[in-house]
Amino acid sequence: MRRLLVSLALVGTLLTAAAPTVLGHECYIANRSAAGDAGALHSGAWTRITLADVFSFVNQFVGGPALSPSQITWAVGAAVASGTPADGWVVRADKTIGEGSANPNLANGKGVDHLADTYGAQLVGIYFAALGH
Repeated sequence: MRRLLVSLALVGTLLTAAAPTVLGHECYIANRSAAGDAGALHSGAWTRITLADVFSFVNQFVGGPALSPSQITWAVGAAVASGTPADGWVVRADKTIGEGSANPNLANGKGVDHLADTYGAQLVGIYFAALGH
């Protein structure tokens, strides 16, 4: 029991420290429609980041091992089941949007949001759970 509590405390500490780093530069427009995302993808300045993409690199930020293809598949399923967007996010490919801005719609679920703030802790937690699968 003591080992379990220590493990949970360690994971909590890692989530708090690593989640902002993992997706800190990935910004998306929270209230943009699917049609808006499709239009943005035609500009060349935006790209889609999928859940599989996130789970293929998250280990580089939390210091853990890379997930195997089957663990990534499990993690994507767990993320979708927990309410994370199944098709990922359309993010700016060439810069961090909103940086240094006074826009009132930053990080409020209505404008520019950071993936780390919205989904970071959840995705890092799923990464650690996936290590056991």
